Amino acid sequence: MLNLDNLDLGGNTEGAVSGFGSAEELLKAMEAGLGTGRDYTDTLHNGPGLKVESLDPVVKVLTNKLQHLRTWQMIPKQKVYNTVHEYNQLFKYGEQVGIFNLEGETPQFTDSQYRRKAATTKFMGVGGQVSDAAMMVKRADGRDALAVEVENKTVLLLTEINRLLVSADDSKISTQFQGFWRNHLEGVNDIYGGISGLTAETALDNYYGDTAVIDARGYVLTDALVEDAAQAAVNDRKGMISDILSNPIVFNDYVKNFHESKRVMVGNPASAIEGATMGQKVNYIQTQFGKVDVQNDIYFDERAPKKYNTAATSDKAPVVPVKDGTTPIAVNTDTKTKFTDSAGNYFYAITAKNRYGESAMVPINTSAQAVAATESVDLKFAAGVGGYAAEAYVIYRTDVGATPYTTADYYPLFEVSVSELASGYDGGAAGLVRDRNRVLANTHSAIVFYNSPEYWEYLQLAPTRRMDFAITSPSRRFSVLNYGTPVWYQPGKMVRIVNIGRNFPA
Repeated sequence: MLNLDNLDLGGNTEGAVSGFGSAEELLKAMEAGLGTGRDYTDTLHNGPGLKVESLDPVVKVLTNKLQHLRTWQMIPKQKVYNTVHEYNQLFKYGEQVGIFNLEGETPQFTDSQYRRKAATTKFMGVGGQVSDAAMMVKRADGRDALAVEVENKTVLLLTEINRLLVSADDSKISTQFQGFWRNHLEGVNDIYGGISGLTAETALDNYYGDTAVIDARGYVLTDALVEDAAQAAVNDRKGMISDILSNPIVFNDYVKNFHESKRVMVGNPASAIEGATMGQKVNYIQTQFGKVDVQNDIYFDERAPKKYNTAATSDKAPVVPVKDGTTPIAVNTDTKTKFTDSAGNYFYAITAKNRYGESAMVPINTSAQAVAATESVDLKFAAGVGGYAAEAYVIYRTDVGATPYTTADYYPLFEVSVSELASGYDGGAAGLVRDRNRVLANTHSAIVFYNSPEYWEYLQLAPTRRMDFAITSPSRRFSVLNYGTPVWYQPGKMVRIVNIGRNFPA
């Protein structure tokens, strides 16, 4: 053992220390350094390269987990045995024919009315691959590499399904299923005789004018809005309610209305509160028609903004659309406009979309477009040439007053199919898309409904599963698959609150 008591470490750096050389070298020998082993490859070092890596065996997940997929967890699942699942809706018990009769008289006859519906299975999946060597090396977490990659791809697929349960629309992208909003649009129009043969304008007039759609017009969620939704579901449509489902930001703003209602007495020993818990958490909302549980989903009606120069989401996305070279944007006086409460300056942009993703964004106007309270906006553009064809277009708009266009956030408003563009959308002439401000930028929706298989389900041929591919190289390839579709059986009783924004009532 080295006796350090007699070592002169204060300044004697020239004298040799037995077994170590100089004192300076002794100090160097004591260094651990801040590098890892690979930092010292093929270099001379004084010890740091001998360290064993201290690697945390737990992988830190920087993205979502399955617990975040609230909508997917909530929706009841049903196994079906055909790619087309049919069901019947009882539309009416019968007509009101008069129930009072004379003594001995036969009552009036009336027939029940049914509507036959069909839900079509859609096919979803993602692929993964793990090399032979990757399966042999020891992972830091000790887990099997193939099993981990299957788990990762399963979470990826379910995350995308959870996101698209709301927004997918087979009338825009044919390979998609009917998401919640499309189910709701068609279901509400069924009350008025069905959506088949209707123009987009008539279908939207029916929808936004129905009792099952409540417009918040940019204001935060309030008790009054939830009460109105409960009234529409229970009293107007003879349904039931149990839950309200929306994006967390909707409930974040909702609880802020109650923060000032909590008071703490300061300086009064008799009534002072010690160890007070501040803030507010709302688990349910009590209405005249019953308790409504609050359900948060970070992907519900997400509607994330983009910048004007956002790139394509996939190399198989369509080529960018081409805005009209003469009049890409124009305003027109419109008796159906909803810009009544939102007049001001706006910027618009568009993307083309197919089943793989969206194209890069194309700004429609680079100078602010003024829109009066009596006007709507017409957009004119066409498909790009070459590459993958567009199936639909996404219309984006900034918040009112946003400037300049190079830094503004563009929010998705609605999608238009290729055929809808050709015929004219929502009152626009052929080749024009009209924006009547039915949808406000930077807003979300919520649904108030009864969580039961009688109201909604996810129909699947089989639970999410893994399918292995043939081994044709030193790797294991597989896919994670789900074949299914959501369906709303009683959409008129499921009430949607639209355009929930960030504005607080005065």
